[in-house]
Amino acid sequence: MTTWYSATTPEQADRLLAAWPDAPTENQELCGFLLDIAREQVLEFAPPYPGLDSSERWEHMAAWDLDPAPRFVYAQLQQATNLWNAGRAQQDSSVGSEGYSFTPRPLDKTIRSIIRPTSGVANVF
Repeated sequence: MTTWYSATTPEQADRLLAAWPDAPTENQELCGFLLDIAREQVLEFAPPYPGLDSSERWEHMAAWDLDPAPRFVYAQLQQATNLWNAGRAQQDSSVGSEGYSFTPRPLDKTIRSIIRPTSGVANVF
């Protein structure tokens, strides 16, 4: 069974740090905000839960909460990392030192492709 990342208990924080060593677990509230926001963004972008009407947004989110797909949990982790990096970015939108930097882009195309993978079949219509 796959579970969402959280830092509420010491066991959950250890699991998070094993996957994301730079997670801001020293500030449990901030870390919780990042993980909750990332999970919500992943669920918003996720395709409708099988068997549910897409208009049932909250039921859809609750259904995915029961047993999230592993790709959603991984996307949550990557999105939380991007949110953390975006919050630490300098005025020129870069993070880094010694001449090396990158521009964090929350919910970038890589994370979107994790959430909604594309098939290898071309669609010509």
